[in-house]
Amino acid sequence: MQLKPDQLPAALARGVASVYLLAGEEPLLVADAAAAVRGAARAAGYDERVVHEVERGFDWSLLRGEAANLSLFAQRRLIELRLGSGKLGDDGIAALCDYLAAPPPDVVLMLTGDSFDKRTRESAWYGACDRVGVIVYAWPLELAALPRWLVARARGLGLALDEQAAALLADLTEGNLLAAAQELDKLALLAPPGGMLDRDGVLEAVGDSTRYVTRDLADAVLAGDRLRLTRALAHLQDVGETPILALWQLTQDLQRLIDGNSFGQPPRRRDLLERAQRRRPPAVWHSLLAQAAQVDRANKGVGSGVEPWQALTALALRMAGLAATQRG
Repeated sequence: MQLKPDQLPAALARGVASVYLLAGEEPLLVADAAAAVRGAARAAGYDERVVHEVERGFDWSLLRGEAANLSLFAQRRLIELRLGSGKLGDDGIAALCDYLAAPPPDVVLMLTGDSFDKRTRESAWYGACDRVGVIVYAWPLELAALPRWLVARARGLGLALDEQAAALLADLTEGNLLAAAQELDKLALLAPPGGMLDRDGVLEAVGDSTRYVTRDLADAVLAGDRLRLTRALAHLQDVGETPILALWQLTQDLQRLIDGNSFGQPPRRRDLLERAQRRRPPAVWHSLLAQAAQVDRANKGVGSGVEPWQALTALALRMAGLAATQRG
């Protein structure tokens, strides 16, 4: 039986299977699944845990021996085999297929691995795992699904994220689940207990807020969002930052708008760049690149007395298509 990672907890609540194969493209999801299986096995009375790293020359007779050798003090045991890439030799394939043909009672076998190629996922032993046990293969999480994953994970840490806060974390971590999970761990330590964390709360609570606010500023510019833009600029000034990092980010986006190339950007940023590009003719972006050079000179003290933050604000507003004199 094949399950998605988020389906595993419900399946474990119904009972522990005799075999689990946990692998995939997302190491964090694989690690979470393994921890869930360990916890469920322990709760079900599988008190002894044996771990083997399957490397070149691994003695596969250990699998048969561990399965048959019940401890005097622990009649149920969890056996973990860490398979790496899942590329097994003939001895390993034969040993696993023999085991899977008749899994012993009172033993849970958990196989964990990294990314498996198509040939491995179509192998006989992989198919046997599907027939007699549970397979959880963690494919990359789509960026559109990341905010929901963040909200659920935050809930497990005693945090409540609103939709905008979750979307912000998803965007800033660019689909990297490990980075997103690390930021949630920081929030769990730094954020006040209880209540709902919004976008501003996330920006205030994360450790390296400058990087996040800078990205938020750039996204607000592309979206033409005056409120977010002015808040981000005010925050960067309040914490004593120079305009260097923000200018670099805006200049990078200007070059992408001029080239019409958003390669390497996460989907949400690609959409923002493409929509911004459609709003203005190429000549405007070229003129703004020249204005960015003026901001750089002002920041270096050679801008004819122009204050650097004022120059950056004027650039950001022009990029966003907002009049500098408008109030909002």
